[in-house]
Amino acid sequence: MSPDARPPQISSLIRLLDDRDPFVTDRVGNRLVELGTEAVPFLEMASRGENLTLKTRALGILERIAPRQLADAFHNLSRTPDDIDLEKGVLLLMQFGHPSADPEQVRHQLDQLAEGLAPKIKREETAAQILGQVTDYLFRQRGFHGNKDNYIDPDNSYFDTVLKNKVGLPITLSVLCILIGQRLQIPIVGIGLPYHFIAKYNSTADPILFDPFYRGRTLTPEQCSEMVQGFGIQFEDHYLSPVTHREILTRMTQNLVNIYQKLGEETKVSSLKEYSQILMGQNKRGR
Repeated sequence: MSPDARPPQISSLIRLLDDRDPFVTDRVGNRLVELGTEAVPFLEMASRGENLTLKTRALGILERIAPRQLADAFHNLSRTPDDIDLEKGVLLLMQFGHPSADPEQVRHQLDQLAEGLAPKIKREETAAQILGQVTDYLFRQRGFHGNKDNYIDPDNSYFDTVLKNKVGLPITLSVLCILIGQRLQIPIVGIGLPYHFIAKYNSTADPILFDPFYRGRTLTPEQCSEMVQGFGIQFEDHYLSPVTHREILTRMTQNLVNIYQKLGEETKVSSLKEYSQILMGQNKRGR
C-alpha cells in the first residue's frame, strides 16, 4: 500500500470501531494495533470525541499499542555501544506505568532539586562534607525516604510518583541521587547489593558508601557484608563495585516484574519481561 493511501484506510478503520458487530470491531482493533504508531494520532483524535463508544474503544486500542511503542523505544535506547542514558530509561519505564505522566515535568523537577542543592556544594570541601550536603538536602530538608510501609507499591518504581510522594525503593532513591549528581558533577554511582540497592560517592581518594533508603546513612564495607549475609547470601567483594546504568534499569524492570506477579497482573508482567530482555540484549531485532 502506498503511503498516501494509509491515512484514508486508518480513518475508515476508526469509523468501523463504532460498528455493532463484535466480530467487525475485534478485527478492526487488531488491525489498528498492527498499524501501531501510524494509527495513534487517529485514535487519539477519536478518544477526544463525543462518541462515547468510539472514545472507549479507541482508548482501549491505544492501551494495547503503548507497550509496543515502548518496546521500540527500549530497543532504540539499548542500541548504544556505550552505557545507556539512565534518565531516558527511567522516564520510559515511568511511561509504562503512568502513560499520562509528563517526562519534561519530571526533568524540570529534577532540575529544580539540583538548583536548590547547588549553592550548598563547595568544591573545596571533602567528599564526606559534599555527600553530607547531598543527603541532608534530599533526605532531611526535602523529605525523601524509603517506603517501608508499602514496599511493593508499584508507584515506588515510577519517578513521577517518587518525586510527588517523596518515597521510593532503595534503587529509585539511589537513582534520584545519581541523577541529581549528574546535574552537579557529583560522582555518585549505584551499588547493586543483593536485595538492597545502595549508592556510593565514587571518589578515588575517599569513596563513601551510603544508603538512600535510610535517609543517606553511611555504610562501611563490613556493614554491607553483614547486610548481605543477613539475607542468607555469602558476601563477595565484587558486590561493592559500581553497576552500569543498563544494569540499574534492568533491575528496576525486574523489580516491577516481581511486584506485578504478586499482584496478578500478568499482561504487565509480560511486557516488562520483554523490556528486561531488550535491556540485557536477549531480544534483538534485525533493524
